[in-house]
Order: sequence, then structure tokens, then C-alpha cells
Amino acid sequence: MFTTLKYRRQVAVLAALAMVASVLVAAPAVAADPMPDFPAAFDACVGDAAESAGFEDVPAGHANAGDIDCIAYYGITRGTSPTTYSPSMSVTREHMALFLTRLAGLVGIEVTSTPAGAGFTDIGELSAESQTAINQLADLGITRGTSATTYSPADSVTRGQMGLFIARLMNLMDPLSDGNDTNGDWSYTPSDVVDNDRGLTIGSPYTDLGSASKFAYDAITQLYELGVVSGISDTAYGPSALITRAAMAEFMAAVLDHSNARPAGLTIQASRTSGYGTVSATVMVSHRDDMYMPVADQAVDVFSSEAKGGGLDERGKCVTTSVSGDCRWNSNDELTNNAGNIPYPGLSVADGGTAVFYAWIGAKDGDQFDRDEVDYTSVSITSMNDEGSVTVDDGVNDRAGTTTDAAATYMNVHLGATSSVTITLQLKSGTVGAGSNVARSGVKFTVDTNLGGKRTDEAAVVETDENGKATYTVTGPTDDKKDNAQQRLDAITFNYKGTDTTRTNDDVTDFDNDSATGLQTSATVRIAWIETARAAATAVGQADPYVVTGTSGRGTVSATATFYDQYGDSIRTRSGQQAEITIGGTAVTVNVNHRGVARTSRALITLSPGTEVVVSYNADPTETPNVDLSAVTSPSGSTVEVVGDAGNSDTGSKAVHTFFAKENKFTTESSSPARADLLYSYDSDDTFLSGAAGSARTVITMERFEELLAQPPPGTDNGAAVDVSSYSAGGVSIFVVTLKADGNAP
Repeated sequence: MFTTLKYRRQVAVLAALAMVASVLVAAPAVAADPMPDFPAAFDACVGDAAESAGFEDVPAGHANAGDIDCIAYYGITRGTSPTTYSPSMSVTREHMALFLTRLAGLVGIEVTSTPAGAGFTDIGELSAESQTAINQLADLGITRGTSATTYSPADSVTRGQMGLFIARLMNLMDPLSDGNDTNGDWSYTPSDVVDNDRGLTIGSPYTDLGSASKFAYDAITQLYELGVVSGISDTAYGPSALITRAAMAEFMAAVLDHSNARPAGLTIQASRTSGYGTVSATVMVSHRDDMYMPVADQAVDVFSSEAKGGGLDERGKCVTTSVSGDCRWNSNDELTNNAGNIPYPGLSVADGGTAVFYAWIGAKDGDQFDRDEVDYTSVSITSMNDEGSVTVDDGVNDRAGTTTDAAATYMNVHLGATSSVTITLQLKSGTVGAGSNVARSGVKFTVDTNLGGKRTDEAAVVETDENGKATYTVTGPTDDKKDNAQQRLDAITFNYKGTDTTRTNDDVTDFDNDSATGLQTSATVRIAWIETARAAATAVGQADPYVVTGTSGRGTVSATATFYDQYGDSIRTRSGQQAEITIGGTAVTVNVNHRGVARTSRALITLSPGTEVVVSYNADPTETPNVDLSAVTSPSGSTVEVVGDAGNSDTGSKAVHTFFAKENKFTTESSSPARADLLYSYDSDDTFLSGAAGSARTVITMERFEELLAQPPPGTDNGAAVDVSSYSAGGVSIFVVTLKADGNAP
């Protein structure tokens, strides 16, 4: 799912060159192909090969800086001076010969040092190195010159010509191998694209290859599928444009990725370093000498931070004392194969997990691995939680009423006040209504709309952004000011397609009904656009979730009652409307303001920790109200728990009882009296730590602190535990989370 494609090479492109003897023919129609199907799984431009070459005209932000640094490391280029590379300069045929012959030796092509002369009469004034390189290219069959007797060394190379040269060279090279003449689907050559035993569609996005010969068309398409070339735009290859030294570096660095070339010394890479859900990957360990040649039969110790039985702690430090332990240099270490590699295929990291793989070569028997003291190389594989469901925010006021039609329920939207509604989808890691947000981009949903009984012929597609969100806007009907009974019922259905663009609506089932995967696959939002005049439809009562008492037992309870219309907007039903709110047995008659809100509070004198205060909302005491207050959200009998002094009266780790995220407060259960909660407040000035009792403490962010507390709903023991090491209300406090919500150490 997440093959390591090297898109750091974004400038270079390639085209095709028809040999002088070839006849220009119409190229086949280009098959649209959104991405290469045969990319290299590993990278030759890692470690020391990724260090800056020091060219002053190639800043770190240059699109091809990494490619240029890489080919300089391997000696393919020496720059146009000790401090310049001249990335925008075109490449002459003389320089192209030097670059390609140096590249050939690195990728396993046998290049004779004494090639037979190709008979070119126009290269006698060149350096001996250039003459040899040109004759070597001819000897390899990569180029035959511009005529039978001329090479034209001063001519500039087009992108089309460079593409054809690269394709011919790659078909002669040795791809990255497991040592048994197989590449394990890690690297490819153009001939592999031709064979295409995987049944993939072969093509490219380039639409400017119509005048190219079939040889050139095939070369460009194959190199695109290998991830070796890119275009001068998303749809243009530019075959007749001159290739720049920057683009040439991109092509050659990509060729190195498909080869067995690796930096000197020990390297370790993973074919995938991240992904969603279970990540399967191959880890490749390579050892090369100072000339970048494979070192066979080298003993290497390779192990993972997730190894069972302990070899390493979470910091990569060896904790075993056994001579046969996983993190010791011993006779059980594996040996590099003839290609200088040790492949570990079929590794996997479970959903949401991370594994770190280490490789090192011990100095002598008995040396113990400690990453603070020894040279090693490592690679991480991280699994991000996969989507398991999607929450759908219909964009309608949460308190809006509903309209029922044909057994379906529609959310009311006021046509006279609202012209459109934006629906938001959010990927979640768990089942419907559970799990955390999944920040995965590129997940697609088809949108099937039925607007007022009319279905659209074509389904739109929405795609999640980097936060895992997707939006779709529904526009309501034009408001007919003369028709107060105007109505339109819309149904908008979202069907999950995942990241597979070939999946159709027939591949998904009903909402949350995929028994094989548990994945929510479809959801429908129903909207009723109505013109009915506003009228009070419901009321909602709310009280403070807690009361903080002082040492004398004083405390205050505040409460409100809010009236809403059928569209979910607050409304006062008439002038002089009143409501009755009872707090702790005392009823108070309160006026309803112009926003439909009645508010009051009551000071309580003789409270003790653990006392419960009953808050209720009653009907209008003066006349029959338009709203049935017995249907309020907080009905009569709801309670507000009184908590004790919020100072640090208890020590040690205490279970968190209630977490008030919006108010930056939480309660912990105190020792005495039983079930009396202590309320604490926090802010960004405080210090937050995590760690099991008796273990080392790690500093965490306030956001992470809240994540560890915000699991079950308020009012339930949530499994989190906090040690309030130091507390100062309004000052600087220190909070230590000792348990996560699942009961384990954080």
C-alpha cells in the first residue's frame, strides 16, 4: 500500500530517441497511468550517499539536491568545478558518455577498460578518458553515434535521447538481488516491465509522445513504470527538450535504486516504513566495501526492539546478560550473501504499532550492543491505525427537529434562513461511534444524491484530506417567499471506496454491515428543507457539572433553561415568558430573555463533600407554556455532585473520576470521605509527565495528557490515574499520569 517511491526526483524527465536507422512511426496511444507500477523498494542514496556534496549552486531546497549529492558521492559526477555543479546546464554527448560509463560500473555492468575503437573520426581531440567512455558506450550497444563515423561529442543530449540510453543501460545491469538471481520484487529493469507477469496496465501520463518512434515510446513508458523518469509537467515528457544536468542526476539516482549499489559500510532499509493497518515489509541489510562493492559472508547481528524475551529496551539498549542473547555479537549472527545483502521478507507490524530494527557488526566476541557506545544502523516501521468507520456530521443544527416521510426521518433545515448545508465525514479507527480520528488522506467515497425524489445519473466522489476529513455541500431549493408550505426531502448517501479507484458502488454493502471486515461502508444523510414558521419545539436544561466548596462548605450552583425552535435555534415564544428552575429544593421563577434563555444560580451554605444537589426545570408557573418542559435534556432528578477542596489534600496516584475537557478540569476520588471528588484545573503553564509508579517519568504535552484522560464518558471511573505531585490553583502544577484508560502504564 505504501511502497517507498522516491519522489524527491521531481525535475528530471526522459524521452525517447529513435536510432538513426529507425523510422519514425506513430506511437501507440498512451495509456493513462496515475503512478509507476514497478518502483524500486529500496534506495541507494541513503547514509553517507545522502550527505551534501558541497556544491554552492545546489542549495538544500533544490528539487534535485539529493540526486546530485548522491551521484557525486558515487563518483558519477565531479561537478563543473570543485564548488559548482551547474544544475541548469545542458548535457553534452561527451559528458553523457562519461556519466553513463561510470554509472554502468556501479550497477554491475562489465565495462572493458580497453574497448575496440568504434571508428568515430570526430573524437580525436577529446581527453583519453572521454574517448574511452565513448568507445565503451558503443561497445555496450548503448549508442552507435550520429552516423557511421561521427559521434558529435559537443552536441547537447535531448531528454528523449537520454531516456533511450538509460533504458538500454538498465537492461544490461544487475538489479538488487537476494543472492540467488532473483530480485524479490525489490527492483526491476525495463525488460521486467515488458514481461509484466502481474497483469498490470502499462502506460504513462505523457501526451506529447505522438511523434516518437516506437523504440522511444517504449523506453519512456518503461522507465516511467520503473519510477526512473518524471515529466516536465504532469502530462508532458518533453522528448525534444535538452536534458539538464539536474534532470540527468535524477534519472541516474533512480537507476542506482534499482541496482545493487549501496553506500560503503553497513546499511539497513525497509521496503515500507509506514502505512495504515498491518504493515508488511522486507528489511534489507547491506554491506559494501570502500569501492561500493558487495561484501559477502560478513556476520551481522540484526534484531528488533519488539523482540520477544527482551534483547532491547524501548531505547534500543541491550538489557540481557545472557551470552546467547539477541543483542550480543555471537556465532548465531547471519552472513551476508554473495550480493552483500541479508533480506528479511515477510515482516509485519500490527495496527498502531512501531518496530525498530537494528544492525551492527561487533568488534569481538562478547561485545554487548549499546547504541550509545557502538556504531549501528537502524530503520523504523510504523503502523498507523487504519480506518474502521466514518462519522458523518450532517451539518444541521444538532437540536433541529425532524420530519418523517415514508418511514424515513429527515433533519429540519429552515429554507428561509439557510441556502446550503455542508456534510463532513471523518475517518475513525474503531467501529461506528468509537475509536480515534484517522488522519489518512486519499480515502474516497462516492456520493449518491436523491434530491426531492430525483436521483443524479453520475455519482460524485469526495476524498479525505490530510486530517482524514471529506466534505460535501448540498444546496437547497430556491426559496419561494409566497409558499409557506414549501418542502424538499433530500437523501445523500456516501459509499466507501477506500483507496482503490477501481472499486464500484456494487462492492459496498449497507451501513455498518460488512461482516467480513467490520468496516462501515455506507451512510445516508437526510435533510428536510421546509418553510414552516418558527415555533418553540423543545427546551433544554443544563446545570454546572460540579460545585467547588470552600473550607466552610460554601458553594454555588448555576443552571439555565433554553427554548429552541424546530430548526434548533434558540427562541423566546412570547413577551414576558417565564420558566421555573429548582435548585436544592428551592424554586425560582426566572424571565426568559430575547434569546430564549432563562438563567439563575443559588448559593449553598451548608454543603459537605459528597452532597448531591438536585436541579430541575419546571413548567411556566403562570400559564400553560408552548413548550413541554418535561422533555428537557436534563430532566427532574438530575444531580450535580459536590466535590471537595481542590487543593492537594490527598497524595499518591488517584483514579480519575470525571474529565471536563472543555474546561480544563478533572476530578479524582479522594480517600475520605468515600466518593468525594477533588477537582483540579490545569493549563499550558503546568508540567505533565507520564510513567508507571517507580519507573522513569517522561515529559508529555498537555494534548497527550488530555488524550490519556479523555476515554470513557464523564462521570465514570475511566481507568486513568493521576498523581498530583504539586498543585497550585492558577499557578504552576505538576501532574503525573500513572495509568492509561486501559489500565496499563502510559
